[in-house]
Amino acid sequence: MTTIEKMDKHANETQEIAKQAIDLWQHEVVFSWRWWLGVIITIFTWLFWIKYHNKESRYRLLLAGFFVTTVSISFDALGVQLGLWSYRYEVFPTIPAYLPYDLALMPVVIMSMIQYKPYYSPFKKSFIFGFLTAFVGEPLIVLTDIYKIEKWHFANSIPIYIFIYLIAHWLTTRKEFKEVT
Repeated sequence: MTTIEKMDKHANETQEIAKQAIDLWQHEVVFSWRWWLGVIITIFTWLFWIKYHNKESRYRLLLAGFFVTTVSISFDALGVQLGLWSYRYEVFPTIPAYLPYDLALMPVVIMSMIQYKPYYSPFKKSFIFGFLTAFVGEPLIVLTDIYKIEKWHFANSIPIYIFIYLIAHWLTTRKEFKEVT
């Protein structure tokens, strides 16, 4: 069997597994309480941000939020693909990441932290964010059976969360933006 034939066979197997996952999602996940929890988290998190964000800093904060979303989805999908963790009860069945976490909680929490007490040390904020997210946020989502850890530990997430926060903060302090008030 040639390399191309092997790759085609693998692609066909992957597509069949994806079809089975979508079928399972349609019959057992969508409209379950865990699915609704994800939808509600996503909607209310963004409604909170829309109501309480600093309007003068909107685009600067959204730049940070877009960065956080992009990195979160990328790292999350990579972790799923490498078998480090898995998700059940996804809001959308074809994306290997938990979108309420990556598209709502992560960016909105970071954007809110950046705008709250803007002169407080970003390093201290990043450590607070990293530890709380790893040791409170992740265990809570495990308790709901939405998130299953395979070959990972909560503590492994701390430096990643710190890095994401610090880069997001750095993006918001570029000279192109008006100072936070």
